[in-house]
Amino acid sequence: MPSAAKRCQGQRRDGAACQSPAVAATGYCFAHDPEAEAARQDARQAGGRNSAKAVRLRGLMPPRLVPVYETLETVLAEVHTGSCSPQQAHAMAAVARVMVTVLTSGELEERLRHLETKADP
Repeated sequence: MPSAAKRCQGQRRDGAACQSPAVAATGYCFAHDPEAEAARQDARQAGGRNSAKAVRLRGLMPPRLVPVYETLETVLAEVHTGSCSPQQAHAMAAVARVMVTVLTSGELEERLRHLETKADP
């Protein structure tokens, strides 16, 4: 009879022993292996960048606004953790709103000009 797979030495959040098989030489699963922290962080970031919602949002947004959105997303997290004041975040959001308004107006004007030149014989 084959022996049972070696189990991870880590603990779950509820304090119970992890039931995942140990895949690392350290005796931990990927989620608990202290030597895999950088790889876990990279995987979390890649997952966040490539989530369906984020990809759809980037597809709908003009490419020039993607960095603005990403900055505001970072600021939101900083407000949540307390490393950025709500007042600073509010000011940044107000400036971003004006930037979007100016960009949108410029793009609409450009489209209108293009349509007018096409309509003139």
